[in-house]
Amino acid sequence: MARSKSLWLLLLWFIIAVAGLLVLKWTGVWERLDMDWMTEWLRDLGPLGGLLYIIVYTLRPLVLFPATPLTLYGGYVFGAFWGTIYDIIGAGAGAMLSFYITRKWGRNSFQRILRNKKLQSFDQKAEEKGFMVVLYMRLMPFFPFDGVSYGAGLSKIRFWDYTWGTLIGIIPGAVVYNVFGASLQDIGSGKFYAAVGMYIVFALIPLLLKKTQALRTRDRENRT
Repeated sequence: MARSKSLWLLLLWFIIAVAGLLVLKWTGVWERLDMDWMTEWLRDLGPLGGLLYIIVYTLRPLVLFPATPLTLYGGYVFGAFWGTIYDIIGAGAGAMLSFYITRKWGRNSFQRILRNKKLQSFDQKAEEKGFMVVLYMRLMPFFPFDGVSYGAGLSKIRFWDYTWGTLIGIIPGAVVYNVFGASLQDIGSGKFYAAVGMYIVFALIPLLLKKTQALRTRDRENRT
């Protein structure tokens, strides 16, 4: 009974978060936000502005706000270097929070519905090679950031494997997105086009890896 209650509480939290975002959109709150004022305000605050950004990024998963826009905004406000630092701290802390919530409230209930053999096999591999599984998913931009965090909490992945896989895996993306965000201060400059190039290369990495993997699989099949 307690396990079922935890699962329902977790689902209720997700529903409330989604409903809150929809209300903000329908009421026009997003349109009323003065982003120029907020940007200058955070810059004027100095390190305190960075601390507020980290806190917001840490709590971001609780309201299901997309990670990418906030990351780009960090680079735009604080510059590529400090934006990256604040992003890694905030994203890492938010990922730990997401993992903790689902591990504490959802894992036991999830075990009861984990009957599919393929899911059980993946869960076992996640426990054995948790660090590499998390590292790979963090490095690949097509994996949803919060989906990985919550999914890892439901799996058997060990906490420290998840933590180190996350903290190391988010660094390349944080650098690319913050460099791109910082370049938005001077659109049309050489710095801007260089950042766009970095972004395109980063986005193409999954496709190149997928193609390489397909070629390797084809070679193995031809040999057998």
